[in-house]
Amino acid sequence: MRSASSAMKNAAASTVTTLGWLCRVTTIDGQDVFLNNFGKNVTVDGHLYLGKPGFDIGNIRVTDGRDPPSVELVLPIDDGTPILFNSAARRKLDQARIRLYIVDHSSLENIEVGFQWYVGQVIAVDSRRATLDVRAAERAQRELMLKVYKPGCQWDLGESGCGVNVAGSWQDSVAVAAYTDAFTFTITGARPAATDDFYANGAIKFTSGENEGFSYAVRRWVDATNTVKLWEPLRAPVAAADTALIHAGCDKSTGANGCGRFSNTARRFAFDNLPVGDLTFNVVTVVPVEVPDSDDDNGGGGWALG
Repeated sequence: MRSASSAMKNAAASTVTTLGWLCRVTTIDGQDVFLNNFGKNVTVDGHLYLGKPGFDIGNIRVTDGRDPPSVELVLPIDDGTPILFNSAARRKLDQARIRLYIVDHSSLENIEVGFQWYVGQVIAVDSRRATLDVRAAERAQRELMLKVYKPGCQWDLGESGCGVNVAGSWQDSVAVAAYTDAFTFTITGARPAATDDFYANGAIKFTSGENEGFSYAVRRWVDATNTVKLWEPLRAPVAAADTALIHAGCDKSTGANGCGRFSNTARRFAFDNLPVGDLTFNVVTVVPVEVPDSDDDNGGGGWALG
């Protein structure tokens, strides 16, 4: 339980509020990031909390004590923000520690909300924002964590469970040759062994041009024409000589486009014999049985279905 001063209570009761949020993120490697949600940089207790970029508070869930309370934080992420896109996308924020404070930004008086929180789930999208599901750390032991088994591998290529070092030997530095449309363009610099769909289900991240810093999921790769086809449209047209990093894809199967390609079957996290959810019914045709019709006045010749 946290107690608030009279000044803080008055600020909360005012119709013109001066209250905001402070957030301190401590990553698993011990680095601290200080952010606020009211748009200007402030120094509180010797720490500079950045407001540009800052963060937003999403959903707050207060529970009855059986489940941990949770807060949804929305962070801008980019190659120039305190929290980098690659860190969020590659799950380096998992289990990061969070401290949240309500602050009166006119007086900088603050009060901590909860004792300590941790990041339970990270959703990073190419719109350069990440959503963090933040949960109360002191009550984490009350949660029952289960692994979900279903058809198809549960790991994403390159994450810790998968173990494949994508950047080490499966990534190529390429350049745009020509732009076709928002989904399609050709490149140069692909490895000679990149046969059709070698990069399918992989990703390409631009390192120059109008799409610099953005990543896109690859839908198809056509070796004969060096053509990349995307699942989602480009945010801006690519131009000849725009540079990018593209890596091989995994279809999560045991075949040549999945674990077989990466010699990674031993770390495959799947249960391929589970049903996929389709239901099959065996239908038996019932042949009607003919019985005499007792109501036939002629004593025969009439039949009814029984």
